Amino acid sequence: MINMAVHRFGRLLNVIVFVFIIIATLFMFTSIVKAADDREVVSGKYAVVVQDNYGSEVCVTDTETVGDLFKEKGITLGKKDILNCELSDSLSGGMVINIKRAENVTFLIDGNERYTIYMNVYTVGEALSLLREETEVNYTLGKGLSSSQPYDVVDEIPVVSVYKKVETRVVDYPYETETIENPELEEGVTNVISEGVDGKKQLTLRVKYEGGVEKDYDVIDEAVIKAPINKVVEVGTKKNEPEPFVPVMSFTGSESVVRQLTMNSSAYSIDYACTGKSPGMPGYGITASGIRAGYGIVAVDPSVIPLGTKLYVEGYGYALAADTGGAIKGNKIDLCFNSYNEAVNYGRKNVQVYVLS
Repeated sequence: MINMAVHRFGRLLNVIVFVFIIIATLFMFTSIVKAADDREVVSGKYAVVVQDNYGSEVCVTDTETVGDLFKEKGITLGKKDILNCELSDSLSGGMVINIKRAENVTFLIDGNERYTIYMNVYTVGEALSLLREETEVNYTLGKGLSSSQPYDVVDEIPVVSVYKKVETRVVDYPYETETIENPELEEGVTNVISEGVDGKKQLTLRVKYEGGVEKDYDVIDEAVIKAPINKVVEVGTKKNEPEPFVPVMSFTGSESVVRQLTMNSSAYSIDYACTGKSPGMPGYGITASGIRAGYGIVAVDPSVIPLGTKLYVEGYGYALAADTGGAIKGNKIDLCFNSYNEAVNYGRKNVQVYVLS
């Protein structure tokens, strides 16, 4: 029995050893194959890094130049792509080849128009220069951007157009007003003889636009298309004869003197030159007390001499205080005369004024 057990154990041990040998052999074969594969992937004379706008790649190669490497790896260059070396340059281990790819750069013009250019730039300022060169328009950057910023800081670069354009425009040519003196028409009265009519003229302008909006212009030339017809107005120059003064109250000569005042006197008339009013105009010749002005009517300060007071003025005669004036304050009195010339000749003087009962 013991011999039989030993015999069975020996057979089992042989099987185990056989299986182990097979597994070990398979493992070694797999390792050898994998090592062979790995040697095939990494085999090569140079390991070179190639990078562009979109990423980088490690290239292992036996080629000798940058151009040969690109051919081997199917790397192509666009017309505007920028390489940091020459295609004829020799490769070296650890070499970094950088390709700056050209891209479409879009501009937003005046907030409503988009314009795209295929270019290879680094900054917003460089992109703007190419836009100006291609369009021949003097664009400026929109708010919030500077020339030194990277070109891809925004999806669209906002710009404002600044340009000048020659234009022609037809505008009104305003009429003027001609005046003709009419000695038969009373002074201060006007009469329209004929109405004016605007004409037309064509202007040639150099107009400055910013952001599509007109900012300023210069007139280069102008031509009259239709001449204007001037308005003609006649102005009266006839001097008006003053209406005779009709006293509102009579003087008997028996009035007694209540008091005597020394006053500074001036003179006026109801003519246009003194009052700024002509016959027919509202308030013409009417005093503050409501009666008509004329010789014998004087203007006073009511706080000194009440309106309606009878007076006798030295060198002038009997008078009635019936008017006021903005400049007649205190011991001042303004004497009304029949004409402007009489008033001017009288001038200004100190006189004795007698208040009568």
